[in-house]
Amino acid sequence: MKNIKLHPLARQVRTALPACSLLCYMYAPIGVAQEAELENAISEDDVEVIQISYGYSAVEETDLTGSIASVDIKDVVDLPSGNIMQNLQGRVPGLQITTNGNPSSSATVRIRGQGLGPLGNNDPLYIIDGIPTKSGLQEINSNDIADIQVLRDAAAASIYGARSGNGVIVVTTKRGHDGLDFNFRYNQSFEEYDFDLNPLNTLQRGEVVWRAAVNDGSDPNSASPLYTYDWNGDFTNPQLNSVSIPQYTDPEGVQQAADTQWFDEVTQTAKIQDMNLSVKGGTDRASFYSSIGYYDAEGVVDGSKFSRMSFRVNADYEIIEDKLKVGQTFLITDQKANLINDLAGDIVGLSIEQQSIVPVYNDLGNWGGPVAGITDRDNPVRIIEQNRDNESTYNKIMGSFYVEYEPIEDLVLRGSVGVDYGQYYFRNFRRAYTAGFLSSDDLLSVEDSWNQSIITSATATYKLVLDDKHKFNFLAGVEQIDAKNELSRGFGSGFASDDRAFAYLSQATENVRVEGEGDSWALDSQFARVDYNYDNRYLASATVRRDGSSRFGKNNEYGTFPAASVGWVITNEEFFDIESIDTLKLRASIGETGNQEIASNATFTTYVPRYATQSLFTDLQDEGTAYDVTGANGGTLPSGFVKAQTGNEDLKWETSTQVNIGLDFELFERTIYGSIDWFEKETRDILTLTQPVATLGEGAQRWVNGGTIENKGVELVLGYESWVDTGFLDDELEVDISFNISSAKNTVTALPEDVVNSFGGNGQDKTILGHSINSVYGYVADGLFQNQEEIDSHAAQAGAGLGRIRWKDLDGNGVIDENDQDFFADTDPDFIYGMNFTFRYQDWDFNMFWQGVKGGQIRNNWRLFTDFTSLNIGSNYGSRTLDAWTPENTDTTVPALTLVDNNGEGRQSSFFWEDGTYLKLRNISVGYTPSLDFVERFGLSNARFYVQASNLLTITPDGTLSQDPETPNEVFPVPRRITLGMDLSF
Repeated sequence: MKNIKLHPLARQVRTALPACSLLCYMYAPIGVAQEAELENAISEDDVEVIQISYGYSAVEETDLTGSIASVDIKDVVDLPSGNIMQNLQGRVPGLQITTNGNPSSSATVRIRGQGLGPLGNNDPLYIIDGIPTKSGLQEINSNDIADIQVLRDAAAASIYGARSGNGVIVVTTKRGHDGLDFNFRYNQSFEEYDFDLNPLNTLQRGEVVWRAAVNDGSDPNSASPLYTYDWNGDFTNPQLNSVSIPQYTDPEGVQQAADTQWFDEVTQTAKIQDMNLSVKGGTDRASFYSSIGYYDAEGVVDGSKFSRMSFRVNADYEIIEDKLKVGQTFLITDQKANLINDLAGDIVGLSIEQQSIVPVYNDLGNWGGPVAGITDRDNPVRIIEQNRDNESTYNKIMGSFYVEYEPIEDLVLRGSVGVDYGQYYFRNFRRAYTAGFLSSDDLLSVEDSWNQSIITSATATYKLVLDDKHKFNFLAGVEQIDAKNELSRGFGSGFASDDRAFAYLSQATENVRVEGEGDSWALDSQFARVDYNYDNRYLASATVRRDGSSRFGKNNEYGTFPAASVGWVITNEEFFDIESIDTLKLRASIGETGNQEIASNATFTTYVPRYATQSLFTDLQDEGTAYDVTGANGGTLPSGFVKAQTGNEDLKWETSTQVNIGLDFELFERTIYGSIDWFEKETRDILTLTQPVATLGEGAQRWVNGGTIENKGVELVLGYESWVDTGFLDDELEVDISFNISSAKNTVTALPEDVVNSFGGNGQDKTILGHSINSVYGYVADGLFQNQEEIDSHAAQAGAGLGRIRWKDLDGNGVIDENDQDFFADTDPDFIYGMNFTFRYQDWDFNMFWQGVKGGQIRNNWRLFTDFTSLNIGSNYGSRTLDAWTPENTDTTVPALTLVDNNGEGRQSSFFWEDGTYLKLRNISVGYTPSLDFVERFGLSNARFYVQASNLLTITPDGTLSQDPETPNEVFPVPRRITLGMDLSF
């Protein structure tokens, strides 16, 4: 997109959204003379042609016929730069982003549904300045990003062929321009989170155990060694007088009974610092952009942290004016992440599950831990303290160099080479410890790995215009990708000291071993595209790509992925004369995309040494391949090999065929804009790793083409942007309101026999076929038994009793058994949506963004602990158990308390599943931009100060038990965040 200089009156002008072919201007209510002056001031050279970068080149936005969503970077500029994909949650229709509070900023991204879920690859392809990667955007500095395009349909994505089946996200970073500008951005954030699960304190848990024992008709004083009860002994009318707790809970008398608030012990108010200094400039022949960024984030789980230092240089130089141009991009990052980031879900879970009677430390200063009457759950504070220094380092280098030559006008030849290199190092020292009856020896593991991709490409583009009406854009190119990776690991134990500075493999005295692996693959591609525009009315585009991958056998080494699309700009027809409609464009496309994400050895039968492997079922059987061939009865045994995988030489590409129909529109002098898309996508021959039954023998698993998934849905964008004269403000108010909503329905239409039952079902008439890949199979809960009459009239149910869960008799045979299971829910939302409100008045701006999900089911695993005393007897329980069913308290959903799970209430059932609907106030911010006269006093050209808040409010339907349906289980919770920031230019 080229820069333009506007007349001063153009401060009252706005740029239009994606449906415009040129940079469209909408005049605010100004005088006639001023309007005429503005029209005369904007010459043809001042008008900016919007170029959309997708697929090795850029085309004018009006010529697009595919479904491409453009991200407005300014909407997320106030947010910390950990991972821009997190910041885009709910802002792009058809783009479903799932995230959590991990400071390493990971995000799960899905474009228009998904394929085979856990048995397939579902991640999109990212193109960063022409370099393809599958690793996401958390590894780059979001402050460097200038533009993001989400290629949703096959017409847009098929130019990337074999790696584009899950959609493509194209990222372009900033470049230089004439002049010299410096920019400094800094923001400081604070995060916090509180669970509302309310684990019981020590006395409350004792009371709950008493109630459960009395309900069972057993002596409460025999229920747990942790409590002694003074009660009336009457099971028909029980009365508890007091609960006594021993001073020490362990036989050695060193662990005093406590009342630990574990969640408070493992959480903190977290801080995030985000700093970025950039400079960009140039002359009429050369330009550059360079930045240094530092991002340092803690998480709300104590000890979790992530930091990233990044340096970027992008440059362009015109060697021969209008003929020869060279340029490069270069990025280097240094990332550090703490192991606690990965353990945070377990730590949070333990803080709820661990009994409060356990102290953090015992009287000897050692770790407190489980004793008799307590489940073998670890001390979460110990996990934090002994892993604070277990930090991994990841260094990334991503760079490219290009040469561009224009031998004749409008013919551009371009050659480029890119490198994506990553180096990972992690030294994980697990110290020996004792915590109650738990103990472990020390163990050091050292992992060192690297991965590398080299991408070379050559393209030719040619623009041809005939009779001022026929406009062609031709593209042809070739590309070669060579990827390699290698990993080495070492292990050892028996260290003389628990000082990390001493813990290296050379100091290990026991169990020293090494292992390693490596891989390489290559992709050879040829592609072409032609875009056609007739008189700005009729549009067409055709794309074809041929990919050859080393991951497939000779039988199916190459695959071809074509696509075609058409468009009709109805408003440019002579017959169209509706004054209120400024732009109306109809689009349609069909095409194929692919997926090659399998192991490089998928076509081969493989064997691996398994020196010694202990059986899962007995300590008397060793399933390793070592054998005493010489009968020496000592020394090192020679190892044999075991079959690990069966090869499949007939593997072929996973292919997605997608149809898309869309409509773009602008109304009422382009103050109202929007688009609507309908799509249907069938993914067939899904690459799947089977999970065969044990009777097929060792190494029976193999990669196969077997699945077919259908995703279909609708996406809508609607917005309003204008200057508004309120009548009570001195100046006009700029209003920018947008709304997007999307829906996708997923259906499994075919699966191989050795895969179909990996997703639940009975293997006969009830399988995942015909359902969403995210469907849940199990029993259907039908409330609680309220009286004996209900029990007697219900189907025969082992474990039925007053206050127990009642299971539905789905097959109607009068007996509750395994045949009474079915697919009762799925996790797919009915639709996802976002609402963005921006208002600007004089020097102030206000933004509010809401993001929501309607429908879909979530599993609330916390109910295992908040609602039951029988499913994990030695754990802590939640305060909901205080409201459990009794004959006097029947208006509750919490089953009657018991210490014996006779009813199998922990089984997979609808009891644990609830509506996943929520609406979040995802972001709200207020910014102030001082006047130019003011900032120039400090040597600045521009300045902005802002305060921003995230996740302040979550609205859920009545009956939702989960505090946050976005992270309902033992994962890193999404925190509330307050951010203070400034943006200075000089």
